[in-house]
Amino acid sequence: MKTYRRSICIGIGIALLGLPSASMAAKWTVNPGESIQAAVDAAAPGDKIFVLPGTYQETHGQIAAVTINKPLKLMAKISGAERKAGVQVVIIPGPGNLHGILAEPNPGDPPIDGLTIKGFTVQGFSNNGIYTRYVNKFKIERNTSIDNLENGIFPTLSTNGKIKRNVAYGSEDSAMWIEASEHVRVLKNVLYNSPTGLEVTISNDIELKGNEAYGNAVGIGLYHPSAASLPPLPGTMASWVVKKNYVHDNNGPNTAPVGSMPAGLPVGGGILLLGIDDAEITGNTVENNDFYGIAIVDYCLAQSGTSFDCNVVPPVVEQYPERNRITKNKLSGNGTNPDPAHPMAPFAADFTYIVVDFSNSFANCSSKNKLTTQSSLGPPLLPVSQPFPPGC
Repeated sequence: MKTYRRSICIGIGIALLGLPSASMAAKWTVNPGESIQAAVDAAAPGDKIFVLPGTYQETHGQIAAVTINKPLKLMAKISGAERKAGVQVVIIPGPGNLHGILAEPNPGDPPIDGLTIKGFTVQGFSNNGIYTRYVNKFKIERNTSIDNLENGIFPTLSTNGKIKRNVAYGSEDSAMWIEASEHVRVLKNVLYNSPTGLEVTISNDIELKGNEAYGNAVGIGLYHPSAASLPPLPGTMASWVVKKNYVHDNNGPNTAPVGSMPAGLPVGGGILLLGIDDAEITGNTVENNDFYGIAIVDYCLAQSGTSFDCNVVPPVVEQYPERNRITKNKLSGNGTNPDPAHPMAPFAADFTYIVVDFSNSFANCSSKNKLTTQSSLGPPLLPVSQPFPPGC
């Protein structure tokens, strides 16, 4: 294996040693037939690794094909003309690989502070395609996740991130899942053919803007903490903004494993607020989803009769959605073909609102939406005002 390092050096002593200065990152190039992991292991914090087009299969037998434990930039080196011609840098499973690219610090180390993963096609892993844990200041851009069976792109326990212009499809949980993370912008991604296209749980300050979700069972799912795989974050889980997304034709099969929470989701959902609080859903176009366009539903009511029934497995926090604001969305052609066997089929509509907390102690609010059909059960929706008063 040959992995070539080109250092940018200042000073005769540094040049003779072949080491980068503290202020200048070294650049590494990985050619087809070489090991991406070897370059990552040899790189210093802050270095840049460029991977040339080809298909890469690591043979080291670790849990991930590529494991990153330091700040660096890992980037596919593809020209604009090559990209238009369909040229790719593809990572496929080798012996023992469950994940494609995994970024997390070594045990006991502080979070990775600065990470870029850009331009890769990650395909066919049994768990996650691109997976982060304890990473700060990260960018995941222009990657493609194909048939990674747990989740496609899965940032967890990570902060101050941008996830932009990725494509993900063919997972059995979520094409993209933001979990237990803070201050993350999710922009202009295309997510399809999964139980949930774009999922958020137990996170703070998340913006989902300009994404397209189609062909899923649920296009965008904002889910109650009991649906998460990790404990809730300390403090308030709030400020989820879902803005100017195109969510359409999410009528694909639900392929989630039997007994999992996603397996209980009915097919045909646009944007689902499942027992969550303080979300703002604004300016989205939501079309041709068979069951509902936008739905606000009590967590326990939605899970009744499943293995997550609150009478059997109580939720870790209360079930009622509160202080959610639904404004300026365009909804059409939704709710026209729900599963007739589903108990909530009578509530199929462009906008479905099922909240059984009749105390109305905390309101949900709606205004200036364009829609044809609406169904509701529970306390009335209130108009939205600026600034939002207590409740909305």
